Amino acid sequence: MLKPSAPAALGLVAALVWPFASAASPSELSFQEILSLARRRAPALLDAAGRTAEAQGPVAGASPFLRENPTVSFELGPRTHDDIRGTQLSLGISQPIELGGKQGARRDSARAGLQRQGAEQQDAERRVLGEVGAAFLRALYARELSRLMRQTEEAARHLSDSTGKRFDAGDVPVVDVNVAKVALARARAAVVTTQGEEQALLSELRALLGLPLKDPLAVRGELRELASLPVTAPPDTKERPDLVAIESELAQAEADLKLGRAEGWPDVSVGVRYEKEVDETALVGTLSVPLPVFSRGQEAKVTGDARVRRLRTALESARRARDAQVEAARVRDASRQQALAVLETEALPLLDENESLARRSYEAGEMDLAGLLLVRRETLETRVALLDSHLQAALARVQLAVEMGALP
Repeated sequence: MLKPSAPAALGLVAALVWPFASAASPSELSFQEILSLARRRAPALLDAAGRTAEAQGPVAGASPFLRENPTVSFELGPRTHDDIRGTQLSLGISQPIELGGKQGARRDSARAGLQRQGAEQQDAERRVLGEVGAAFLRALYARELSRLMRQTEEAARHLSDSTGKRFDAGDVPVVDVNVAKVALARARAAVVTTQGEEQALLSELRALLGLPLKDPLAVRGELRELASLPVTAPPDTKERPDLVAIESELAQAEADLKLGRAEGWPDVSVGVRYEKEVDETALVGTLSVPLPVFSRGQEAKVTGDARVRRLRTALESARRARDAQVEAARVRDASRQQALAVLETEALPLLDENESLARRSYEAGEMDLAGLLLVRRETLETRVALLDSHLQAALARVQLAVEMGALP
């Protein structure tokens, strides 16, 4: 059992490998197969991957040694001077050059943006896999609950037939026949409800996986096994991707602030120009320097400084929230495991015995029908509570893995 104080994480993706049953349908997927399919097909993850690919653009744009392209100028026209006619020609080339480390700051910003988008993609995978895992567990719960309701319906049908025969023999009153039929009707209604819920949950799982409605889908596994898997500790150096995303955004903001401060430096333009006027020629160097009198990056500096302060505060808050979320997941996991252990050790061994004793007592005339139905109802409610406990324990394990970022 997981100790609340122990730093542990759930290596759920690697551990929940369920063996294929020989008679299983190709559409029946285990927990591990569902997660693998989600990585390939989930619309949210495809969108996140596309955003990461888009973030390559600014990196490519900031990669050249110089940001601006050289400019070539050309002038040609007639020239008349002292009744001498000729041609004036001017040909020049100039190259703008950024000063103050602007290009380096721009590269740092683009790389940090790409790193942030990659971390957001990993965080999207963490959250989506958690949602898919929880949806799988609920669908598996609905399947097992539907199976339990069908068993209950079969027992109710057998009791109704038995009561009818005893009524024909004059052993029980007609009210017992009616009560048995009512119990059978309730069992049938429960079967219809649980089967419909199972199909609805599978449709919700299809939506998360990006599968069309026509594709067959079923789940395979046992809640009891998924609820009792061991936990493994993640590497101490591994940070949760949502925090990495904020750290990368902070690095990008610091690079943008550096770029804004560098705008106080003028961008010079150096070049060379060849001139020919009638029979005279000249080759001159050129230097153009704008004077940063009015525009000195005021907006970028004010906005960038505020953004850096905001992200530093957000990063501290996110780390505190992460610690609280992990602790809450640990506590919830421990309590779910304890509750499951109580039901399995103290209640489960008695259920079959109680129902068997009650049925024999009814058949021997030592218990009336109302007493038998009361025992069966209590037994059914306990089995449902045990199934609920399996689900809650399995969900708590998945949530613990999500909060600790243990899904690789």
